[in-house]
Parts: sequence; structure tokens; C-alpha cells
Amino acid sequence: MATSSAETLDQVIAQFQATFTHTIILRREERPQVAILELSGDYGLCQVHLREIWRADGSRKYAYYVLNQLKIVVGFDNAADPRALRLKYGKDFALHRLELIPLYHTEDKSTIELTQEMDCAAFIAWLKNNLPYVSKSGE
Repeated sequence: MATSSAETLDQVIAQFQATFTHTIILRREERPQVAILELSGDYGLCQVHLREIWRADGSRKYAYYVLNQLKIVVGFDNAADPRALRLKYGKDFALHRLELIPLYHTEDKSTIELTQEMDCAAFIAWLKNNLPYVSKSGE
């Protein structure tokens, strides 16, 4: 990380709190080898969950999900998902079984697509451009 882990966590929290209501910091942990952040908040009638894990080697694992009554509306993460690995590598997917693949989930994880790496700011921008109706209460 170019900035300290505390500064990075503070930046993500500020972005999240500026966009979502009723935000809760579920977990904030900073150790020499890892920093972990878990947040939740509301986006209109939906709930938003964020989890980011930064490692000292510069790698980052993330998950951003929008749920409506516990059902996934949309989610972005970079998991070692077997379906994503098959999409990316075909029959040789097992050779890459631990690789983190950026992907996009829809409709309660019924479909996935490969994506570019995502961060909190990009996730928020995607939501505002693609799910603006979700942020309006009463709809």
C-alpha cells in the first residue's frame, strides 16, 4: 500500500459513509501483515456489505455485495471461484485453483461474469450508474 493501512482504511470508510446510510463498521483490524475491513450499510431498501483484506505483499481480496431481503442483487469479488476459473482457463482451470479472479455476480449468484479489478470507489460508481433506482426509498 502506498499509504499506511490506517489511512487506506479511513479512506474506504469515508467513501462508504458518504454513499450509504446506517453504516456500521463490523470489523477493522490492522496488523503488520494484514489489514481487514468489513462494513455494512443501506442503499435505499437494499443492504450493502463490503469486505476488504490487504496483505503486506500488496495483494488484496475484496467482496462488495448488494442484497435485498438477504437475496443477492449484485456482487463483485475476487475469489478463487471454480466457475470463474473455468470461464478464464477452460479445461485447465484446476491448475489455477487458488488464483483470485475478479468477477461479477447477479441474481443471487445464478450468473457470473469476469470483470476488471474493483475497489470501493469503482463499486460505488458502478452502483450509481447501474442501480440508481435501488437508492430511492419507496420504489
